[in-house]
Amino acid sequence: MSRDLTKEEQQKFVEMYGTGARCVACGNQDVIVKIWEKHGTNAAEIGGDISPTGIVGALVTCDACDHAETVARTRILEAS
Repeated sequence: MSRDLTKEEQQKFVEMYGTGARCVACGNQDVIVKIWEKHGTNAAEIGGDISPTGIVGALVTCDACDHAETVARTRILEAS
């Protein structure tokens, strides 16, 4: 299952993974960060664990140009 991060969670995501603050294509800051939780974690809940132990993947989508950036599992694991 996936969900969109809140603005507060999105800031934490940016700090952990170095992406998600703006669109890499056009620079727009109005982006959506969608995560997929790891089975058995609470990442599906607002305020849940979005660390590498809580999620398996993420997608950053721009509201302005519709560009999407996949945050691969390997990149997520590098943050641990």
